Amino acid sequence: MKVDIQSRAETLKVIEGYLNEPMGKRSRMVATAYSEFFVTARRDERFREALKKADLVTPDGVSVLAACKFNRETKGRSSLSKIGLGIRVGGQVLRGELGKPVTGVWLFNELTGRAVEHGWRVFLLGGLPGTAQRVAEKLKREYPGIQLEFDEGERSVGSKALENERVIEKINHFKPDILAVAYGPIKQEKWILENRSRIKAKVAIGLGGTFNEYLGDVAAAPEWMERMGLKWLWRVIKEPKRIGRIYRAVVIFPWLVYTESNRS
Repeated sequence: MKVDIQSRAETLKVIEGYLNEPMGKRSRMVATAYSEFFVTARRDERFREALKKADLVTPDGVSVLAACKFNRETKGRSSLSKIGLGIRVGGQVLRGELGKPVTGVWLFNELTGRAVEHGWRVFLLGGLPGTAQRVAEKLKREYPGIQLEFDEGERSVGSKALENERVIEKINHFKPDILAVAYGPIKQEKWILENRSRIKAKVAIGLGGTFNEYLGDVAAAPEWMERMGLKWLWRVIKEPKRIGRIYRAVVIFPWLVYTESNRS
């Protein structure tokens, strides 16, 4: 699986390049991938295809940065040496030495903050009932003059063809530069892959729960916890029901990274 390891500034430059291009035959697809994505992609072929066909896959989490570093430096090492490398990389994570992840929340804030200046049109799709409208209202307060449209979309993604047609027609009527899709992780990436040749949007980005974080419905982790790769711990404290997802991200993901390295 590919991950585009670039600085935040470099990532923004790439996306701005997409936005400055004429609309192509299909939307550019941006995936903000955190560790759970790669665990799921092992067993979900369609989701794996979505990540492989994305134009840009950003590391949404320090654990993904750590895995990429481990994979770069692990070739030719013995199993024991790999364990030592893993411990060293883990120390770098805790000391905040691996750089800043390019998260969906950060990208959303940066792109919407620049939208008025660049004349970018933004379409918000998905979220819980009423969420997209609340995000739109907040953006209009913060950035007067922003060109904005929204729709809650399908409640059960992929189950109602007529509803999906209505959504696509609304998107195409607005012709956004940026389509922010909050259908939930995995579903949204599959939806973008399925529809990217039909939607008239220059860039489509899967943003998961970003809308709720932007609104403050979900308390953001302290900066020092995010820098040290401890955002998962904050999530467990705030939302204990996420423990299954956290387990896949924090336990299964690093184990798979290590075991796969022994096969290469």
